[in-house]
Parts: sequence; structure tokens; C-alpha cells
Amino acid sequence: MELKITKASIHKNSFIGLFLKTNNEITLAPHGIPKKNAEQIRETLGTRIVHLLIDQSPLVGLLSAMNSSGVILPCYSERSAVAALKKDGLNALLLREPFAPGNLIVCNDRTALVSPRVSREEARRIGDCLNVEIFQQALAGSPIVGAVCVATNNGVLAYNEASEIELKFLQKIFGVKALGGTSNFGSVCNTLGVVANDRGALVGETTTGFEVQRIFEALNRD
Repeated sequence: MELKITKASIHKNSFIGLFLKTNNEITLAPHGIPKKNAEQIRETLGTRIVHLLIDQSPLVGLLSAMNSSGVILPCYSERSAVAALKKDGLNALLLREPFAPGNLIVCNDRTALVSPRVSREEARRIGDCLNVEIFQQALAGSPIVGAVCVATNNGVLAYNEASEIELKFLQKIFGVKALGGTSNFGSVCNTLGVVANDRGALVGETTTGFEVQRIFEALNRD
């Protein structure tokens, strides 16, 4: 099935990845998300919506990392959020270190690339929760690998500054193709501009036609 791409904004903010995180079954979203966005999620991603706040914040995408097995949350997350996610059949891990998972973890159902800023012990716990193999490496000198890359089981939209060697590394560890690109008219923080699973991708509405084509090439199943 060809990847479906839809442009979107949330409360007039094209950095939709601040608010949303998805796998192939559910999309995490803050309470009060507009009806139009809920329809876009269902039609493009094919998922049901789980509403929650993390530390009373609507920045659910920034404050989480997720695949089909589990969800990683910050150390200050409410226990009620953990309980709700476990009720949906997901492993849920509260980190011990104070960082935003969405900035430092990029994952699919096979692998997670974790920032070298994260301790090895914490990285091991992340791998156990997500049921994946863990690698730790910066990309083009950037430690915020979760902010600059989007990974699905079909492909990786990688940091646009990543070298050919780094792209080959991403292809090897994630088991899918990896292409560099941007979103939202040149932003390298792809996770903030693209929310994707194996069926589709929501992209910020300021994303250009060229960027949309690159996102399609990176994340569409071959």
C-alpha cells in the first residue's frame, strides 16, 4: 500500500510532532485536539487516538518515544499516564535521567538509536521496554538523534546533514532505506514536522512540495 501523506497543523502550529506520537495501532495526542486533526489521524495513520498529558503538558510527541512494543516517558510523568498506556497493552518506562525522550530516541520495531548523552544503563532499559536492539551514536555531530530523524518499519527520514557513511549505518541498523531530508520549509528537526507510521505520514503544513516528495521516498514501502 502506498504511503498516504497529509499536511496538517495543530492550533495553527505546523510543528505537529510536538503534540503527537504514533505507532501502527495508536496515536498519542493531548486532550482537546481539534476534531479536524483527529480525523486526519484516523484517515492518514489509520490509528485510534489515546488522549493524555505528560506532566500536565500537551507536548506529548516531544516527551515520548514509542514503537509497537512500548513507550518511553520522562522521569516526571504521572503514574496515571503509565497506567493508561499499560492498559493499552504497551510496555511503559519512566526514565531515571531528566531528558525528553522525543529528542534523544528514534526507533522502529527493530532498532532504537539513542543519543550518546544517555547512559548505557538507561539505554539498556530503553531497549528492554521497546524490545529492540540499541545503538548509541550522534549524527553529523548532533546528539539529538530523536529530533532529527523519523523511523518506521519502511524507512528512515534522516538528518539532512548526515553523511553517506551515516546513512548507510542507519540503513544497516534499522533494516530499511534511509534518506536525508527536511520538513516545514527547511527545518532539520524532522520529528517535529513529520508524524509517521507504516501506513501514512502527517507533515507540517509549511512543508514544501519537494520536501513532501523526499518524505514519501524515504518512508514509502519499496
